[in-house]
Amino acid sequence: MQYLRNARSVPSRWLLARNLLLVAAATAAVTSRTAFATTTTTCTSASSSFSQNQNNKMSDKACDPAYIAGTSSVAFVTTPDKESAKKLAHGIIERKLAACVNIIPQIESIYMWEGKVNEDNEYLMMIKTRTARIDELSKFVRENHPYSVAEVISLPIQAGNLPYLNWITQTVPEKVESKD
Repeated sequence: MQYLRNARSVPSRWLLARNLLLVAAATAAVTSRTAFATTTTTCTSASSSFSQNQNNKMSDKACDPAYIAGTSSVAFVTTPDKESAKKLAHGIIERKLAACVNIIPQIESIYMWEGKVNEDNEYLMMIKTRTARIDELSKFVRENHPYSVAEVISLPIQAGNLPYLNWITQTVPEKVESKD
């Protein structure tokens, strides 16, 4: 109970940041497919056939394909201010490099840079995209970020709300290979 009393005095943005880090750590710790993907059923329609997880609700009209763990990812990028975060977010969405970018204000970062410990307030961007597009996303951030060394790290999404995961893959086109 001591923890709960102290938690009430902590600003909500700190709790949000802590919870995001806990979720990220838990996602990274998952190394095998979850129980949600243990059994599959084949669904067919006039134009295609695919596998469906039995735990997902299936309608009489059609059934959605099961999510393949790791198909989508969450990328994290920090920026020094709200303006640069919004500028990057708009560029990412306009180029269809991601389906959604959340901007989380006022995180506190403590890091080693050029041999010194630094402490700064930053903005955290949480970017949902296809895993296959992470390299393009990283390149765009590097080319447009105010820092000389931009943070771009990603974690694969192992499981989640199937309609949301499907929305990510429908919104972000597959990587187009050049014909060079």
